[in-house]
Amino acid sequence: MLGRVWVLRTVTAVVAGCLLVVACGTDPPSGVDRAIAEAAIHAAVTRQLVEFDNTFGPDHRFTEVLIVDHLETRAGDGEPEGGRGASLTDGRRSAIRAAVEHLAPVRFIDNRSAYIRQDVLQPTIPGSVIITLAPVEFDNEGATVGADLWCGGVCGLRLTYRLTEEPDGWTVTGTEGPWSIS
Repeated sequence: MLGRVWVLRTVTAVVAGCLLVVACGTDPPSGVDRAIAEAAIHAAVTRQLVEFDNTFGPDHRFTEVLIVDHLETRAGDGEPEGGRGASLTDGRRSAIRAAVEHLAPVRFIDNRSAYIRQDVLQPTIPGSVIITLAPVEFDNEGATVGADLWCGGVCGLRLTYRLTEEPDGWTVTGTEGPWSIS
């Protein structure tokens, strides 16, 4: 009988410990950890857009990657431009640059419109792309972040990525909600 009680208590303790670990793991990061996570997430999203989901295929290379230097609250949701959010920190800019600079030169821009030729709806820098990022939203499954890729009047993508934290860092695992492509 004592053996059964010991086994029952041991199993109960293990289950309780596992539940505690899972419950603690669902809290979004805060402070410095949040800033580090957000930088890694925005870097992963930018790389996914530039290298894989660029509407031309994984072998396409842009002449330059132009990143809007602040977050846009409506990026990725298909609605007209939203409010201007926080500026990208130096840490976030460094993470984004490191994620894609092997694919093309990177420049951070303040005003997306200054890099668009409205008469022909083409980038002012031929072959370039403009990336706009939304704030990161954490939840119990990981995180989501909206993003826009624009490289011309018939070259664009708006979507929201789902990311999870893996042992090697944050990884794009798919999309959520509606998305559009032109």
